[in-house]
Amino acid sequence: METIVSLAFANKYYLIILALPFLSYMLFDFFQKDMVLSVYGDWLFKEQRIGGDIKWYKKPMGACLKCFHVWIVIIFAAIFFRSDVSIIKFIISLSISYHILFTNYFKK
Repeated sequence: METIVSLAFANKYYLIILALPFLSYMLFDFFQKDMVLSVYGDWLFKEQRIGGDIKWYKKPMGACLKCFHVWIVIIFAAIFFRSDVSIIKFIISLSISYHILFTNYFKK
C-alpha cells in the first residue's frame, strides 16, 4: 500500500496537469459576457464582437481555448516542476491534458 501512495505522490504534478483542462475551461468561461472576468473578456473579444478577427496575440491570452490551455500547462510546469521534469513525461502529460480538453469541449 505504501508503494502505491508514494507512486501517486511522485507523479502528483503530472496528475495535476491532467486536471488543468477543467481550470482552462473555467477561466475561459469567466471571460464571457456577464461573468466575473468579463471586463478582460470584453478586451479579448472586442474585434470578434464587432465582426472582425481576433488579433493573434490575444489567442494565447484567453481568446482561443486551445491556445490558452497550452499556455496554462506551460506556466504551471514552469512554476511547479522547475528542474525536475522529464521532457518526455511533460509532452505526454500535455498531450493527454489537451486530449481531455478537446474531447470534453470541442467534439460534438
